[in-house]
Amino acid sequence: MKIAPALPSLLILGSIWGLTPSIAKMAMATGIPPLGFGFWAALGSATILTVICALNRIPIRLDTAHLRYYAAAGFFGFALANLVGFTALQHIPAGFFALLMPLVPMLTVLGAAVMGQEKLTARRVGGTVLGLAGVALAMAPGAALPDPEAIGWALFAALCPACYAISNLVGVQWAPRGTVPLSAAAGTLFAAAIFLAVLGLALGQFHIPLTGRTSGDALLPIQATMTGVAYLLYFRLLVSAGSVVTSQSGYVVTIMGVAWGAAIFGERMGPLAIPAAGLVFAGLWLVTKRR
Repeated sequence: MKIAPALPSLLILGSIWGLTPSIAKMAMATGIPPLGFGFWAALGSATILTVICALNRIPIRLDTAHLRYYAAAGFFGFALANLVGFTALQHIPAGFFALLMPLVPMLTVLGAAVMGQEKLTARRVGGTVLGLAGVALAMAPGAALPDPEAIGWALFAALCPACYAISNLVGVQWAPRGTVPLSAAAGTLFAAAIFLAVLGLALGQFHIPLTGRTSGDALLPIQATMTGVAYLLYFRLLVSAGSVVTSQSGYVVTIMGVAWGAAIFGERMGPLAIPAAGLVFAGLWLVTKRR
């Protein structure tokens, strides 16, 4: 399918996912802990998707195979990824974090090759190298990371796309056949909420809204709704436009993540950020390009 008919949905989806780091950064600046923010985002969006499934009579299956899939995808693709990402966002710009997201398909392809799911070609290796070079350049002085002392947190944040990549590989390896993607997303998000609740209670990061003076509580339903809408758009794009077109949302996520960071926090990147982004985009194109 051509990309033009899907462009409005791609722009909305990319804008929502690009805005998420900034929303999280705003919420945590008010005192909401990372795991507390992630829990309510997961629970709220899971509830929204469950209602949609119920209205469309789509069952959320609870057999052993599905529960194993929900647990693995929910832990790596949401709970652990959010723990890493939201913790790092307290120390790095949201725009820099957005530049890390194109690493997800690159690391996924490498992992799939190691597991024998995909063929590792020279084009994909070259794309991954370019993407990693772009991220490394983004950490240099005069690029997307203004404070050299934040390099440690920047490297820590790079674990977030690794978590998403592991979740993608789990999705291919363990996803039960015949499962409706929307119900799989709802089950995954409920599992993520359970993990985030347990981790939050264990680490003292569980957050109960409206029990203090946290002004960021108003952001929790906004993020939950945004996440639910994003998942709904994502799966509709997969069905109507295919995976190749849907994967182009990665470009929009990065661009909008940088734009939201500049608009909300006044983040300004140095001149080296442009070639860094160029390398990341070139790597993303080579890795996701189909013959």
